[in-house]
Amino acid sequence: MKVYKNILLEKERLEILKFVKTKVKDLGPNFPGLQSSPNLHQHKELKILINKIKNITKGYLIEKCWANFSNGDYICWHNHSYCDKSIVYYLKNKLNIGTMFKKEGHNVQVSKGLQNSLLIFDSNLTHSAPCHLSEERYSIAFDLIKK
Repeated sequence: MKVYKNILLEKERLEILKFVKTKVKDLGPNFPGLQSSPNLHQHKELKILINKIKNITKGYLIEKCWANFSNGDYICWHNHSYCDKSIVYYLKNKLNIGTMFKKEGHNVQVSKGLQNSLLIFDSNLTHSAPCHLSEERYSIAFDLIKK
């Protein structure tokens, strides 16, 4: 796992946040919180973010990309075993609420999830956004496959 900080300029981050807020919706009981469709990377509004993380994603193709909204009222353990790497970009995250991982039956929060940072990790790791019940959290997830 690796954390990268200060990905976008503040103006760029706010523009993407505005766009993402128009894309997240209730996708039903199998999708916690609000989510966008998994083709967000195909929208021109995400081009600046994708360009800024090119060095991080080098050697990989973006298989899926979607936005998530949570106000912390759930925990949803899952993994992305169909791909190689996953990224969580913390778009709006004032409380620095990171990502929890299950390791040998224990819950571990690996990073603080600093706003405007991203976490890249092996996709087969079981993870979830933690329950926090206090602040809006917007993130963008990427699933990557080796070229």
